[in-house]
Amino acid sequence: MIDLSNQNRISARVLYLLAIIGLELMLAIATPGSLLAHANLSTADPAPNSVLDDPPERVAIRFTEPLEAKLSEIRVLNSQAQRVDNDDHSLDVNDSHVLWVTLKPMENGTYTVAWKNVSTVDGHLVRGSYIFSVGEPLQAGAVSLAVDETLFQSPAEPIIRWLVLLGALTAVGGLAFELLVTRPSLRQVVALPGAQDFGDSLQSRTHWLIWASLALLLIASIAQATMQAVAVFESSVFGALGDPLKSIVTETGWGRIWLWRVILLALMAVAFGASVRISDPKRRLMLRILAAIIGLALLWTLSLASHAAATTGLRLEAMINDFLHLVAVAAWVGGLFYLVQATPLALRLPDEGTRRDLLGAIVPRFSMIAAVSVAVLIVTGIFSAWAQVTALPAMAVPYGSALVAKLVVVALLLILGAINLLWVKPRLGQPGNAAVWLKRLVIGEVALAILAMLSTGFLTGLEPARQVASREGIGVEDLSSFEDTVEGADITVNVEPGQIGPNTVTVDLKDRFGNPITNATDVFVRLTYLDADLGEEPDPAVSNGDGQWTLSGGLLSIAGAWRVEVLVTRPDAFDARTAFNFAVSSGGGRGSDAIFPKEKTGTTFLGVELGLAGFIALVIGITSGGWYTRKGAMTMGPGIVVAMVGIVLIFNTQFSGQGEGLPERNPIPPTSESVAIGLQGYSDNCQLCHGEDHRGTGPAAAGLNPPPADLIVHIPLHPDRALYEFIHDGISGTAMAPLGDKLTDDEIWHLINYLRTIK
Repeated sequence: MIDLSNQNRISARVLYLLAIIGLELMLAIATPGSLLAHANLSTADPAPNSVLDDPPERVAIRFTEPLEAKLSEIRVLNSQAQRVDNDDHSLDVNDSHVLWVTLKPMENGTYTVAWKNVSTVDGHLVRGSYIFSVGEPLQAGAVSLAVDETLFQSPAEPIIRWLVLLGALTAVGGLAFELLVTRPSLRQVVALPGAQDFGDSLQSRTHWLIWASLALLLIASIAQATMQAVAVFESSVFGALGDPLKSIVTETGWGRIWLWRVILLALMAVAFGASVRISDPKRRLMLRILAAIIGLALLWTLSLASHAAATTGLRLEAMINDFLHLVAVAAWVGGLFYLVQATPLALRLPDEGTRRDLLGAIVPRFSMIAAVSVAVLIVTGIFSAWAQVTALPAMAVPYGSALVAKLVVVALLLILGAINLLWVKPRLGQPGNAAVWLKRLVIGEVALAILAMLSTGFLTGLEPARQVASREGIGVEDLSSFEDTVEGADITVNVEPGQIGPNTVTVDLKDRFGNPITNATDVFVRLTYLDADLGEEPDPAVSNGDGQWTLSGGLLSIAGAWRVEVLVTRPDAFDARTAFNFAVSSGGGRGSDAIFPKEKTGTTFLGVELGLAGFIALVIGITSGGWYTRKGAMTMGPGIVVAMVGIVLIFNTQFSGQGEGLPERNPIPPTSESVAIGLQGYSDNCQLCHGEDHRGTGPAAAGLNPPPADLIVHIPLHPDRALYEFIHDGISGTAMAPLGDKLTDDEIWHLINYLRTIK
């Protein structure tokens, strides 16, 4: 029987603990902390540290995440700190990643672009600035790009995120444990002496822990929204509780996701509370299943506001992966919190045979769920690490350190789980102290699980490693060294340092046997900026002897895409021409998306995950009786569907040619002939909507929603590959139709060469 007086003491302690946690959270967020950069600068026009001959009409910046229009702005200041913009900053109607502001007439001088934004995904406020000049060089030592890169939005942020995860996963894990472990296990041993009392006591403890988890989730969620309002509106905690909090919840994308989470939390509590009060077993079971389904929807809201939701090009795949990861954690780690309650209750049973049979029913069933969850966790964890780190050198940033700490804790957790599975579980049916060791090891697993969730709280609050590494140049591919073989000459070209300012171009010439080519009469080098026509002319290089030629002082004046073209003349061979594209950084002014996960790899990865999940479901279904039992059929049916979806994803990705052979940069040099071909392609296919002025004012533009893009603004913000994909595949949700069936690949590249010349 249940000891009600003891249960009341437990509930009082739980409520007291939650009250203390709530008070500490409110105190922790009372003082705004440093801000974490998440929606960071990707590209800008004018670019950081650029030197312009003519003043621009506007400043447009593309960020790594979509922005909240009302909470984001750009200000442009002259050297006297006076604003020269028209204070009309606006999100682009075609792309919520792009924020722009128009400018007043500008004199020659150096200008500062100061921006701030709030991401619709994670809700973080980010500030930054950069400079450019008009009609004069930049001052020596000028800082081209500055971003507030401190770690957390508030000192309490990782703790709050940890408590949100702890509450959500423990609540969903409790329902899963009761439906998948406790209920079927007790049916096996219901006739044993003491089994009914054990079941009543475990059910009571389970219910109280679920209620405590839901209460913790509610308190932590309220604290999280309050922290968000404090940070975004830079107010005190009490000042944020009025209109700022209301604005965050009702007027931002992050707030709407938060609101859905709270609504689902309330519905889950109602369904679970009704199931506790209903005596009819079938209705109780249906309500528990309903509460579990609502809990899964609640976990989906966590994925909607995660790093996964901001993974450009892989948003859906990354969110599905994140959701599967959360479900697996809830089933395994969340279930541990309930297993740790069942073990001491079993040890108190006077009859040793009943104790062995009870644990012999519960532990194997939970072990199977844990094994499946671990398999899913490993695969989804690899995907998440790849999507947010991408390049191994990026592990050197804080996100990488937090990830390593989490992996160490998870490894220890897996070791304890393996000991339980391989050593303790086989001995539970035998006389001895295996049950005591089970209790100790499960307590250890629970402690490690709490630490693993805490490290996850830190991870979800840190900026993804790939973005920080991109901005700091860690692991970014060096594109300033190239090799090619033309007309029997092996040509190696090096551009050093490959940043804005004077550069040295070195050309090494060798024949097919590796010997220096010493009879070249001339070597000409031209450095060409690909995003605009700067009128560059080829310059003669100077021979250093032994087949090496050098051009000193080659000026790279703007950050962005450049091409180095080399012409080698020899008396005994045809002229050898080669060209290479490369990216120019401004030294500390890199964008935050130089390192990014490949879409094709991510889609294949997700297909493998789904195929694996479906295969596991099939194995479980077969071992449960196959199609001849209800349980087996209910497991195998969804398993087959999930596996087929995974196979289709893999097949379509691998054999559809997605992304194959598509270069990052335009492979066709922008010669006058190429630009002329591109102009004809624009006139035939684009001018009707985008107009002769390229502003989206063509005859067919009227009535289109959204209106055609202003190409003057958009073309400089996108790399060649992205422009190719826009033209070839069209843009979903707009009137931009695919032209891949009308234009050849070369014609699309010619068109891009033309678009790069418009201004």
